Amino acid sequence: MHLEEIKFLNAFNAIPGIGAATLRRLKKHFGAYETAWRADAHAYASAGLDPTALVALRERKSSVDPDREMQKFIQHDIWAITDEDQYYPLFLKEISSPPVVLYGRGEKTALTAPHALAVVGTRRPTPYGIEATETIVAELAASGIAVVSGLATGIDTKAHKTALEHRGITIAVLGSGIDPLSIFPPENRGLAERIATSGGAVISEYAPGTPAVKEHFPMRNRIIAGISRGTLVVEAREKSGALITARMALEENRDIFAIPGSIFSPASHGPNMLIQQGAKAVRSAANILEELGIDGAVAMRHHAAQSLGGDEAAVLTLLSEACTVDDIRSQSGLSSVAVMAALSLLEFKGMVRNLGQDTYQQTSPQHNPTSLV
Repeated sequence: MHLEEIKFLNAFNAIPGIGAATLRRLKKHFGAYETAWRADAHAYASAGLDPTALVALRERKSSVDPDREMQKFIQHDIWAITDEDQYYPLFLKEISSPPVVLYGRGEKTALTAPHALAVVGTRRPTPYGIEATETIVAELAASGIAVVSGLATGIDTKAHKTALEHRGITIAVLGSGIDPLSIFPPENRGLAERIATSGGAVISEYAPGTPAVKEHFPMRNRIIAGISRGTLVVEAREKSGALITARMALEENRDIFAIPGSIFSPASHGPNMLIQQGAKAVRSAANILEELGIDGAVAMRHHAAQSLGGDEAAVLTLLSEACTVDDIRSQSGLSSVAVMAALSLLEFKGMVRNLGQDTYQQTSPQHNPTSLV
């Protein structure tokens, strides 16, 4: 969508009480958001907007300056994509009420990752929940799975941080604007910045400057569920946002995974109930990868290769067949020191093996020790 159209779409979206359904009606009736912005109250009434939207436009539109609102984009390095954009997540288009616009910071390409999994849970996890999240998300991230969560404290935070620590892609979906002052909870503003600058994305359907309010979080949860192929519930009490996300995922025919826990732990009541209702019980990342039809060993190797440094990647490319160190040096143009450093790192990661006599070759996926990736 043209930047000028984004400006007026954002102006409408900055008015409390204007949601996705209203935005779609405005676009359909007027043909363009700029045309709609310049319309009067009579024209809005003829567009078939609901009474709440008409009141919001009448009472609040005059206080919104489209140009001033767009300055927030520049100030905070924010981009916006609509459902017409190539980077808009395909899975999200399939849900019953997809957002018209997604605001973001970070890499748009993170939203087009072929496999994304939501990881959600309580804000007050037990040590068991923290360890389970760390163990499973580490393998998922190393397999190239984009880890989606809500930036909340507890399980969400652990999922995002673990994905980052293992050089994976993670996507944080907010129930507020994504400008620094609006991010909730405030203590995770630094984490949001790490995600945005480490190949992931922080996204929201709410305009910059929108505060976090209780009503936004169920709407946020539908995006977490909708963008993902499945949802993993780690720990959750019987009435929790994590279970709302799982229910929304189920309504959209997505896979539901749950980590079983003690029958005596309130934090495990939610996952245990989901398993009782048919969710896939998870003991390791392999259970999830198998259900999604992903070969874990191959996926880990591919992800590790993508995240290699320049020298490592150059050397690995030459080793589809056995090569001596001298051959690698002459073909790559690297110094002997650089070649040996790259080989040491690749061998440590299980991606090449020393055949003896200064000769090396790529390992096959089945010989690649995943614990070292």
